[in-house]
Amino acid sequence: MHRERRLQVIEIIVVIVLSILTPMIALWKVFFHVGYIYQRDSYPAFYLDSKQTALSYLNFPMIMDNVWMPLVIILFFNLISPVIAEWLTYLLFPYAVSIPSMYFSSRYFLNRYAKETKVWVKILISATIAFLYAITPTAYYFSHWSNYAAFYALLPALIAGTFYSLEKGGSLGAILLSLFASLTTTDPRGFVYTLFIVLSILLYRHKLNDLKVFLYSIPFYLLLNSRLFVILFYNFHSFTSISFTISNQQLWLNYLTFPLLDSLRGLSLFRPLVSYLSFGNPVLIYVMSFTFVETGILGYIFLKKKGSPANYFLALYLFLVLLVSSYVNVLGYNLTLNLTYPFLDFLSQTFAYNYLWIFLPTYLTEMVLAPLFLLVALVMAKILSKQYLLIPLFILIVLSQFAFSSSMVISGNYLGNYNPVNPPPLLVSLAKFLENNTIGNVFVSAVVPSNWSTFIGVLPNVTSAPLVNTSSVGTILNEYGVQYVVTTVNDNYTLSIINSHKNVFTLVYNDSYFLVYKNNDFTYNINSPIFINFEYPKVPNTNSSLNVVPSYLMFDIPPKYIGGYVGNATYAELLALSAYKQGISPVKLNVKHLPYPTNFTDTINVNVYDEEVLSEFPGILFISVSSTSSLNLYVKPGFYKVVLAYVSIPGGGVFGVTNGSYSLSVSTSSSNTSIVFSYLGNIYVSSSVKLFFIGNSLSYLIGVMFIPYNMSIQHEFTGGNISSYPYPQLGRAFGYPYNDTNVVSFSIMINLITLLITAILFISLRLSRTYFRKINLKIIRRN
Repeated sequence: MHRERRLQVIEIIVVIVLSILTPMIALWKVFFHVGYIYQRDSYPAFYLDSKQTALSYLNFPMIMDNVWMPLVIILFFNLISPVIAEWLTYLLFPYAVSIPSMYFSSRYFLNRYAKETKVWVKILISATIAFLYAITPTAYYFSHWSNYAAFYALLPALIAGTFYSLEKGGSLGAILLSLFASLTTTDPRGFVYTLFIVLSILLYRHKLNDLKVFLYSIPFYLLLNSRLFVILFYNFHSFTSISFTISNQQLWLNYLTFPLLDSLRGLSLFRPLVSYLSFGNPVLIYVMSFTFVETGILGYIFLKKKGSPANYFLALYLFLVLLVSSYVNVLGYNLTLNLTYPFLDFLSQTFAYNYLWIFLPTYLTEMVLAPLFLLVALVMAKILSKQYLLIPLFILIVLSQFAFSSSMVISGNYLGNYNPVNPPPLLVSLAKFLENNTIGNVFVSAVVPSNWSTFIGVLPNVTSAPLVNTSSVGTILNEYGVQYVVTTVNDNYTLSIINSHKNVFTLVYNDSYFLVYKNNDFTYNINSPIFINFEYPKVPNTNSSLNVVPSYLMFDIPPKYIGGYVGNATYAELLALSAYKQGISPVKLNVKHLPYPTNFTDTINVNVYDEEVLSEFPGILFISVSSTSSLNLYVKPGFYKVVLAYVSIPGGGVFGVTNGSYSLSVSTSSSNTSIVFSYLGNIYVSSSVKLFFIGNSLSYLIGVMFIPYNMSIQHEFTGGNISSYPYPQLGRAFGYPYNDTNVVSFSIMINLITLLITAILFISLRLSRTYFRKINLKIIRRN
């Protein structure tokens, strides 16, 4: 008994020491440099105080990890600064948290299924596996985003915890299962893939009692994670997502090309970021990177027996690898896999399209390594259980996997992606003023040193808007929800506009370097129909009480809210608007989702052209194509006027429609990048019609409309009122905003009450209190 306790103490010490040493080894170059970390995407919100930072961690779409709660509580009570919290986060996830997660998970399976292995060997294997899991290239990649990092780090705990909970059974198992599942419920996508893991284990075990435990755990789980579901409910119902969907901006990740060999090693999306230059022999390191894969798959032969979790680990690993892979090269021939594409293509044509972002393959890729490492742990136990002569093989396997991660470790700062920085005091003061005084958006036009530019980009509520030197400059800014204009004393252009309209702008902040002017024409809430601006990015003079959106967003707005247009409209624009108001929508295109737009696709690729279009026209939804292609359209027989909406760009190709004998087309090539509505002419459709593209450069289609020839053009429009309010990414969002603080507080209260109830039930079951057991049984029977 004393020996077991000593071993437990030793194990705890080993885990604690390894949890401290691992981030020091992984990020040795920046470990002792406290400061905000520059990530590939942006700087953090450096201007928040401790309490504000704590609340931001609990809100959507910020961090929603349950495992963050201790740090959030410490921040909320101002026990540490946000800078220290930021420093801790990039060390904790996934480098430190992965250690106890993988250690105790592998230890659990070794205790259950490698009983012949000596205890010290189990401790050695578990510690080794945990360390190697924490420093994989995959771990480095996901360390940028805390929700991904937490999911990756805690996935082993979810797998082992689910097995353990199901084996415990009953109400105690149900409570444990809800707790383990809550670890990886990091956001909506984490919830989906947590459910996938639990269901896959249920399927593997296929026991009726397991199903009962799962069903009993659901109410506990929902209450424990009420913060996630309450916040999601409010976010998806608080305003209509006119012109805004993260499906189109993120769904391209589903269609990138992932080779099978990269997927086998837990790489896919981030393969280009992994260097094989360690030790000066990239070929050798590349070959060694497959050692764990070979160990797991080949070693499985020696583990195969009824009831062994090795069966589950290998099945889950291979299933995920095949699911995320696009192709495999066999003797010079590429065999297409793309197993997810048919299913996603089907869903993309249904109402589910706006929710496909929940099923991003990023989490699938994260899930690949956990079952592989747990499988390798069992294999290593088999290797070292009897044959100590195989110790050199064990060392070779470990060194090979370490060599695979060596380029990351040698860099000491994730290949230069982690660099601690501290914002200038002037910027901190400015940001705090804006954070505490702003209810609208902030427009920034400032001449600052280059190393300040990224900090400028994450000032509170920053949005893009035109600053036009007209008498209606304040009204135009109000259309983008701009309450404040930030500039500097050396920005002569901006100051000249402001000084020309002193009745519009009022100076509210001056530190002798930064100047903040309030837009006197700003109104928080605009309640009116929505008017279409056909002159975007120019903004015609309008009054401050009208909702105005760019023309390319027209088809994202329910027609009942459109009340007309502003500025001058061409015949094609007026025809399209009139038809849309009368119920004629653009033809639904059955596009293909391809890695590259060699055919019509709504995939958004990571290239300078797509990013330029997205930056110039925020929220735009387009269909791209880059080589001569055609697409069948489903149009009822009849005589139609044809209008195409597209993005004109230098060197653009030709879009058109044809009925087989007659064609209409338009060139999208132009010296300027702009939104164009073009009336092509009239065409008769008898049985079929095709959309075609001619060219070999990227071109962008917004929509194609077939308008019945006899439909009359409306010149007077009426629309229902809808409220808009400032929203940084969009300028203005539509609907009714909700109070973030109240929603977060409400959801936290539910979390805490549920946690208290769960703790009482758990303790009562563990202590076998008779009267508590009766209460528990009554509750569970009622459920």
